[in-house]
Amino acid sequence: MIWRMGIHSHPRPAQGHRQFNRLQLGVPATLVLTHDSRPCLIDDISCTGARLRIQQPLAERQSLVLSFHELKLFGTVMWLRGGECGLRFDQPLDLEDMQGMLWIKENRAMYDRICQTGHASDWAEGLGDY
Repeated sequence: MIWRMGIHSHPRPAQGHRQFNRLQLGVPATLVLTHDSRPCLIDDISCTGARLRIQQPLAERQSLVLSFHELKLFGTVMWLRGGECGLRFDQPLDLEDMQGMLWIKENRAMYDRICQTGHASDWAEGLGDY
């Protein structure tokens, strides 16, 4: 039987510790720590957590905020492996937020164009750190 992630992120059969299917994204985001912000890449995400690629080490059980567009997701680092970490969210993502993630996955070229256009618009208006 093939399990796919639907909008509702139905629980999947027991395999390891993962309870929900994940969407593979590969999109940039920011980790906000107590005294620092660091870039990261969201490799995959579910309504309860995410696997991130990171460049600088973090501490296991460290609390942080994953900032992605207008989402601010509070979470805890659950595991570290080389340049990756697993993040568990304090609160599950809303259905609307998961729908947005699914849209990004299914419309990646358009999403990338929107991001590039948004940065260009911000630069033209003098917004952001350019």
